[in-house]
Amino acid sequence: MLELLATMKPGSPRRKREVNVPSISGLARVTLSVRDLDESVRFYRSVLGFKKLRRTEDDHGTMRTECRHSCGFLLDLVQHRDNFKGRFDHRRCGLDQLVLQVGNLGELEAWEDRFTDLDVEHVPTSHDVDGSTLVFFDPDGTELALFVPAELDDTES
Repeated sequence: MLELLATMKPGSPRRKREVNVPSISGLARVTLSVRDLDESVRFYRSVLGFKKLRRTEDDHGTMRTECRHSCGFLLDLVQHRDNFKGRFDHRRCGLDQLVLQVGNLGELEAWEDRFTDLDVEHVPTSHDVDGSTLVFFDPDGTELALFVPAELDDTES
């Protein structure tokens, strides 16, 4: 993949050059800061099916639990000793929403039923031209979503 990259040298006009961009093979890990590590681990385990791998604490009192989902996705939950204890606010710089993909609309509907049964805060599934999205929130108010892409119409070219 080639990409145009702007380069600037002091005192010279802006030039663009093509550079090769190394590939990325997928999403490996996401780290979320949480208010209560135990409560968050419980949520991600019992609601989404993550398995706890290990828990560590550093010399500064920062606690971390690494979790893995059966799909291979790694999630680190971190509780900082000096956490402000406020709920997540997507208007601040940083994560706005974490979206995970599911296989089909039936699975998305099953997730919505599960969230209702477990009393997980969520918004009814929305459908648009890109696909269907089920938005839900973890104990800190972090906005998460499950997404299934719309099926492509093979007749359109």
